[in-house]
Amino acid sequence: MEALVAERRPDRPVAPMAGTAAVGAVVHLLGTAIEEGRDLMSGILADSSYRQLLA
Repeated sequence: MEALVAERRPDRPVAPMAGTAAVGAVVHLLGTAIEEGRDLMSGILADSSYRQLLA
């Protein structure tokens, strides 16, 4: 993540833990959705998760 942002926005460096925080946030969202029995394949949750996997 740090390298991707550095390439696109060299004027705005990313904190070293930003990638870890982003992945942790997605994992937390997925875990919460599973616990609540939500549909994981629809809406912003699936889209956000997919984008994080590509990064």
